Amino acid sequence: MTAKNPPIVLLTDFGLKDAFVGILKGVILSINPFGNIIDLSHGVRPQDLLHGGFLLSTAMGYFPSDTIFCVVVDPGVGGSRRPILIRTKNYFLVGPDNGVLWQAARKNGIEVVLHLNRTSYFLSPLSSTFHGRDIFAPVAAHLSCGLAMEKLGEPVYDPIPLDLPIPEKKGDRLILTILDIDIYGNITLNISLDELRSFVGNQFWLEAGSARISKIYETYAQAEDRQPFLLAASSGFLEIAVKKGNAAKQLGIGHWNQLVLNR
Repeated sequence: MTAKNPPIVLLTDFGLKDAFVGILKGVILSINPFGNIIDLSHGVRPQDLLHGGFLLSTAMGYFPSDTIFCVVVDPGVGGSRRPILIRTKNYFLVGPDNGVLWQAARKNGIEVVLHLNRTSYFLSPLSSTFHGRDIFAPVAAHLSCGLAMEKLGEPVYDPIPLDLPIPEKKGDRLILTILDIDIYGNITLNISLDELRSFVGNQFWLEAGSARISKIYETYAQAEDRQPFLLAASSGFLEIAVKKGNAAKQLGIGHWNQLVLNR
């Protein structure tokens, strides 16, 4: 049994300057006037599938069962990539088959993947540049009205995978990758506290820009002002932070840069 009028959660790289997000909502409400729309984020870095996948996978579990995630990070729009619907153990994920849905879907357990090819549930005429408006938003809206997912397409068995980079061991060093930089300048790394401890124990130092970081705190409040440190973030990954400062700016670090952890 699915929830009645489940939430539709939007995740895009559209930003808020243009009308794209508002148009998605208008399409959804035209099909389901009682649609329950939630903005997860429209700040995915433009065309960055890994960033979109990271945000989706770390946020999805906090939503109720049968939530519909409508994800539009789609650099291949209009090309050969398929529009798909993934039914996981608890959720529906609607978006392009380019890997952006993969991390979250696999984490929750993939049950069915459909190629969205029933054009009667799309907007017409179909644009070659705005499938968020013409395919993904309408499909999400129809699902929220109770449409059986089987009516939307045909099963596929080879969705495009896209995994987050994992720490790379090189002798006594780990090469880490920056997954995200939030609005505060906190830098999320692709390693958990437990993983770090299992590799280096309590003796380590992290090369981050001009800094050598060797302190881990449990809270921001414990740290010294304007000194970079590590802590376990709410996402489950370690992050570099600066109390009363911006770690990314202070250290001169950008997205997807790699850092070296030494023991």
